[in-house]
Amino acid sequence: MYRIITLLFLSLITVSCSAQSLCDKLAQLKQECYGFKPEGLTDEQREAKSAALDRFWNLAMSDTLQAAPCLKEMILAEKNDSYFCFDASSLLLKMDNRHQYTDVALAGVQKSNIDDLQLEPYLQMCFYLGHMGKDVGSLAEKLISKPQASVYLTIHVVTLSAIDASLFLYNTMSTEKAEGYLIKAVTQGNATARHNGAVALNIIATTKGDSLLNSLIASKQLADSTITFILNDRKTFTQNASCKGNISREEILGDLQRSRTDSRINYFGFAGNDETICAACTQLRKEDIDAIRTARMKATPGLSDEGLSEYFALTKILMTVRSKSAVK
Repeated sequence: MYRIITLLFLSLITVSCSAQSLCDKLAQLKQECYGFKPEGLTDEQREAKSAALDRFWNLAMSDTLQAAPCLKEMILAEKNDSYFCFDASSLLLKMDNRHQYTDVALAGVQKSNIDDLQLEPYLQMCFYLGHMGKDVGSLAEKLISKPQASVYLTIHVVTLSAIDASLFLYNTMSTEKAEGYLIKAVTQGNATARHNGAVALNIIATTKGDSLLNSLIASKQLADSTITFILNDRKTFTQNASCKGNISREEILGDLQRSRTDSRINYFGFAGNDETICAACTQLRKEDIDAIRTARMKATPGLSDEGLSEYFALTKILMTVRSKSAVK
């Protein structure tokens, strides 16, 4: 019995030492590989750094069960290395099949300086965390506060403005929460955030948001370019013409309720379908506004221009129905 206990004890010590050894190796590689700002590197230096980071990632991926807790502690302890916080959070999410470390990854991204990052992976990670139920409002604010920001989606070969990119993030949260973050950006943000936030708040289309924007427009507390942008959007997203056709309100409500959460369903029922959009603007009523909002929240299951087009089509329906219903 004594021998069995001794062997078990030695076994536990061996496992502990092995885990500690991996943490030590990762910590050492971190010191060797990170501590740089990507925008300050030449192409040759970027290539060398990429190879060095591959060593760090490969070591961590060689034993994800032991590496994940090490990465967690490294991310939470880091105070200075912005790029490490983001890159290590990406790595942690890659190995986190049970979604145990999403809060840690969120904390890592929040520590990151957006000026140190490429915006496509930044948007992708923020969008993923938002879909996992995490509050990405502060991360969206970073995006709309960055001057001249744009995001190129490589797979879809499309460039998103900061406003369009942020709508994907705000669409992962409740309307009330998105409204709150955008009002904060408009009232407390830098000049870029005020413009982008005001335009996005107008598109969100809420009573409180519209009231604030109308007040700021009337008192000219927004830049002329921002006011022009908002007024043009209100015109663009309001359907004026009456429609011909036999599409009933019940049929349109059925389309709104159709699931977009299943990736096997490639359904963009409103984008590009002028007849259906016009019928929806004509047939739907004030009591249907919640159904329109729910459908719009399901319009962006992924980052794509198709999803954004569907989002904007439903925005047109939403803003038209709110306008004709005299929602104040």
